[in-house]
Amino acid sequence: MKKLFLITLFFVLFVAVPANAQVAIIDGDLIKTSTSNDVFIIKTVGIEKYKRLILSPEIFNQYGHLRWENIKTVSQSEIDEYTISDLVRAVGDDKVYKLYPDGDVGEKRWIKTTEDFNGFAYKTNAIYEINSFEHNYYTEGAFLIFQTSPTPPISPTSRTIPTTLHVPVDYATIQSALDSSINGDTISVSKGTYNENITINKNVKLIGESANYTTIDGKGTGSAITINGASDFLIQKFVIKSQGQKAIYCSDTNKIKGTIKNIVFKDSEWGVYVENNCELTMLNNIFYNNRSVDNKNGGGIFIKNNLSYLVTTEIRNNTIDDNHHGIWIENSKIKTINNIVTSNVGSGTSTGVYLKSGEINNSYSNIWRNGTDSFGGVGMGDGGISLDPKFVNIRERNYRLVWGDGSNVSPCINTGHSNIDYNDGKLLTGTIYRNDMGAYGGPDNIGWD
Repeated sequence: MKKLFLITLFFVLFVAVPANAQVAIIDGDLIKTSTSNDVFIIKTVGIEKYKRLILSPEIFNQYGHLRWENIKTVSQSEIDEYTISDLVRAVGDDKVYKLYPDGDVGEKRWIKTTEDFNGFAYKTNAIYEINSFEHNYYTEGAFLIFQTSPTPPISPTSRTIPTTLHVPVDYATIQSALDSSINGDTISVSKGTYNENITINKNVKLIGESANYTTIDGKGTGSAITINGASDFLIQKFVIKSQGQKAIYCSDTNKIKGTIKNIVFKDSEWGVYVENNCELTMLNNIFYNNRSVDNKNGGGIFIKNNLSYLVTTEIRNNTIDDNHHGIWIENSKIKTINNIVTSNVGSGTSTGVYLKSGEINNSYSNIWRNGTDSFGGVGMGDGGISLDPKFVNIRERNYRLVWGDGSNVSPCINTGHSNIDYNDGKLLTGTIYRNDMGAYGGPDNIGWD
């Protein structure tokens, strides 16, 4: 609920709570922490305790009984006592929906039958009643259907022709689909959050339905995705995270090669952590808020010890903002081009692009306002700049670039590499646009929703 940043001071004026003091919380209360602008409304039924995010100030103001001055500031431990509920129904409507918030927008998906509701183990007491304004605020998504009797998995030994495996229609989990896959398969993952720690060791394509609504969450118990034993893979269109851990970890002494694109890496210690004989191409990804819990380590991308294996990792058209480190390289060879690396600042020494040892070909990137060692000895390189990229709305993590006429236009538009291979594409009029820097530039920007 990033828009509430502007009224945080308003909250403080009305809810001054001594440090370490606990606040009494009752059914219907509005609560938030001092470190976040997200506001939740509380629901208690017996021993069941729920909280629901109020998506935006517009929604808040449509409920006449809600008052900004009544919001209580509580500790993180207090707010964690309440289970998140995204189950709602409109006043006078029996249809129950599950919400998928995304910044100040979101999607709603109808849970079509009682069997589906029970199959997902949802609880009736967790359902919140919302008004028509909020109900219409969310876009309508596909029905949320629980597969009570999924298609029996096809043994990989029983076929030799690649096919598409669907999660959760054919397989309840991503890992079960991977286990049943063969080289060349595509694993198509529907919208939703998958709390898994998966391993990719085959040459498969793992593709989410939506880059903003399909999440793999390692839940801090390990890397969300570990890659080893795959020589030709693709991961595309997900949010990937694992608090205090690596979102993606890739390492092997045998050759690993693959492409990672249109991914949002966030809320992990490291977004992508690569070691040894792992040759990745990272295209059109967004990295933000990747750091250790104490903000003294971690970051967007870590590349280590690939030099002796004669491989090169390519990092192209990524936006790497608000991490501890941006890109850290040790004893490795990498190529960085058309990236935006900005505002990567942490406690102690933090960097934008840091070359501890190895080789780097860095060009046509915007490296700006990072930590104490912004360039890490790398320099801007050919075509490089160091300017405010002018994102559309950084508080809401909208990393698209401001474009148009006048002085406010982003300096990253049409300033990427001029080679035709990197062009953004062309309009129906035939106009060809030179590559923009960042995650929404280049030929692979079309992979975003």
